[in-house]
Amino acid sequence: MTKVEKGRKKAAQAFQEEAENGGKSSLRYSAPALEKGLDILEFLSEKARSYSLAQLAEEIGRTKGEIFRMLAVLEARGYVEREPDTDDYQVTDRLLRVGLRRPKYRALTETARAVMERFAAETRYPCHLAIASDEQIVVVSRAESPDLVGVTVRVGYRQPLLETGSGRCILAYMDEGQREHVISILKRQHAGIDVDALDAERELIRKKGSIVEESRIMEGVWDISCPILSTGNEEVVAAITTPYVRLVINQMSKDEVAARLREAAQEISEKLSTI
Repeated sequence: MTKVEKGRKKAAQAFQEEAENGGKSSLRYSAPALEKGLDILEFLSEKARSYSLAQLAEEIGRTKGEIFRMLAVLEARGYVEREPDTDDYQVTDRLLRVGLRRPKYRALTETARAVMERFAAETRYPCHLAIASDEQIVVVSRAESPDLVGVTVRVGYRQPLLETGSGRCILAYMDEGQREHVISILKRQHAGIDVDALDAERELIRKKGSIVEESRIMEGVWDISCPILSTGNEEVVAAITTPYVRLVINQMSKDEVAARLREAAQEISEKLSTI
């Protein structure tokens, strides 16, 4: 069930409750226009491609007129944008930027920025910071390599949690409650998921303090990821990752880069724990 479907189900249950209980409901007020806009944002944020007006109307279950009016407002406010060639709509990273203004995430990105930039300058490898969003990871900050050659990831980039080193690293350090919640979502989406293998991987990642594995997205690239922890190294808040490619102009080995990345992750974690 998608977020849009869950939202509608919750609203429908609340209205049914109101009808059955003489007008009393846990949903005190209704804002249909707001619900339409949220339906659009939640739907587009889960998709890896853009959608036309007609496709959105069909997928969300609204008329094209309703969807068009909502899209016009969302586009004017910078929450969605249109592809130049097709006029199809996609979500922007504005909603992410709004979320990152929360003190928790603002402290994370501001604390990590200087450490990430120093890592990139000294190793000449880019790095990025990712957080978990249910069964996905979202990149919230990055530092570029001073070299012209390398792999970089844009802020706002999303991928399934199990498809990235960042996601697997975060999953390995989640507390049991968080981990069970995420794995339950993953099991509904992927019937063949091997929980025992994930448990074994967790022990290995925790023992090494990092994960170094071939990218599941780009051939020839290795994901090197380390956890960012806070509150006395008990809560995982993010993962710092560098996409490693062996270059002629940079002879650092994976192990060397991984060691430097662990140092950077530890420094960020220690600074967060004092905030």
